[in-house]
Amino acid sequence: MAEIVVNFQHDRGLVYDADDYFRLRTEFRIVGNLIGVPVSHPRNINQQGLPVVLSSYELKLLFEKNAIRLSNRDAIFLQAPCTEQAQLYKSMIEKQKEEMRQPVIEKRIEAFRKHLPKIIEGKRKKLLKSGIKNEDINISPEQLVAEEMEKAKTAKFDVLVQIPTKYPFDCDQIKYRVFESLWNQGGFITVGDSFGCDFLLYPGDPMYFHASHMVHVLKKSSQKLDVKYLIRICRLSVVVNKLCVIAYIDETINDVHFETLEWEGTSNKGESV
Repeated sequence: MAEIVVNFQHDRGLVYDADDYFRLRTEFRIVGNLIGVPVSHPRNINQQGLPVVLSSYELKLLFEKNAIRLSNRDAIFLQAPCTEQAQLYKSMIEKQKEEMRQPVIEKRIEAFRKHLPKIIEGKRKKLLKSGIKNEDINISPEQLVAEEMEKAKTAKFDVLVQIPTKYPFDCDQIKYRVFESLWNQGGFITVGDSFGCDFLLYPGDPMYFHASHMVHVLKKSSQKLDVKYLIRICRLSVVVNKLCVIAYIDETINDVHFETLEWEGTSNKGESV
């Protein structure tokens, strides 16, 4: 059986061929996530087409099953940049940081203007206490705003800087173990971000079936679960008509375990106390 070619670009596995994607769904129960625009309906924003991007769990599982062959298209991007490219990248980063700083500065100045009357009154009282006569006090609102603007420009703000991780975290290794165990038991598995869980389990192809289980993965089997957390995930599963499952790895035997939770609500709601 021929291996399916998966293009590895920007640390993501992409499948562009429709026949290959059909094989992934029918033979390996791998759904992925369509991120492209369908050729037949290019203006339909509610429908996605090829390519399909595979999650790290799906990629690893397929690779271990010898079902795919990775084709690295990032070789050209691995070349050392020239001086001009390095300077361009540096200027782009600085521009991005400045664009992130600007809304923060504007928000700070807006808040300063909102409290400007109180600030002026406070400065006036302070000057009066120091012995300066009221007629000699001249506080310019524009000057105060200009001074605050200069302070804001030189102040340090927290910026959102992406720090890519080369190696997966421990929790990712655990999630893959759970993903692999679910896959071996049959059914289709997708990422459960849209439902606030780690994985969604389907009895068949998601094109024809709704998800039946919401799977939440614990980092440690000894992890203490907050009551509010349990109530939240159980009630959420009831609202969306799915079963709530907690998955964890038993360190004593190094095996994946699953626990199904059922929300009963208040059974004695109508009883008198």
